[in-house]
Amino acid sequence: MPILTPAGIEPILLGNPIRAGGAEVLVSGTIANPTEITMLAPHGLTTGDRVFFTASTASVPALTATPQQIVTVTSPLKFTIPVNCSTGATAGAYDYSILTIPTTPGAAPLINVGREHGLRVGDTVTIVASGSTPSLDGAQVVTAIDDPRSFRVLTSAVPTTGAGSPTAAHYSKTTFYSDVIDRRKASGGGALIITSLIGTAPPTVTCNIEGSADGVTWFNIPYSLVATPRTFVVTALTAITTSVTTTYLLQELVFWRYLRLKMASSTNIHLTPKAVVLPYPN
Repeated sequence: MPILTPAGIEPILLGNPIRAGGAEVLVSGTIANPTEITMLAPHGLTTGDRVFFTASTASVPALTATPQQIVTVTSPLKFTIPVNCSTGATAGAYDYSILTIPTTPGAAPLINVGREHGLRVGDTVTIVASGSTPSLDGAQVVTAIDDPRSFRVLTSAVPTTGAGSPTAAHYSKTTFYSDVIDRRKASGGGALIITSLIGTAPPTVTCNIEGSADGVTWFNIPYSLVATPRTFVVTALTAITTSVTTTYLLQELVFWRYLRLKMASSTNIHLTPKAVVLPYPN
């Protein structure tokens, strides 16, 4: 994954906003052909991307009837799909479509997807209806990123048949990470600023603030809130349920060189984390 090195004490962004690991939730769909979908949070899609609808409420026909759809972006919050709706959607969700899983003899299975995935090596995804033989369904660890729309997974079940289906194959992020900050020497202290953007209910996320001395072994860093600066805890952040910016102070007595966020159980939440750490010269 990318390694970021601070050049001063200004906040450094840990990558782009981190998208929800689970469903991307829609607010509404229009009565139109094509129907226009509105999201509460910016969708990050580009025209020609493919998404996979996992749920739809009220829409006629249901968006899940032909779940993999090509999008045409109309604004940062809206896109159209080629479905003629006589009743507009009032809610729903989509995740990442899988286009193909080609045969890869002697190599880790390759997953080609319908939009930029934003994954990093070490992330875990849950695949549904892979269609491959043997099956890749279930939780799989990402071992390599071939390009922004393909990745490889760690499994001994190397597919002997091609797979991927416009009516079935898709995946969601299960456990995933932010970029990593390297401040060059292990010395404590700093702060993490997390801005959350919440979609429709229920918003959930488990977020661990992790540090490492060597970039291999990771542990939860003690943190406190600004209102109680000397009351430190190491528990995961689970109470992020509103759109808010919160500063977490990192205990100076715990030594770490590398910093990252580890996220799981994430649905309907986008996080934008920034870290303030003191850089150290080589």
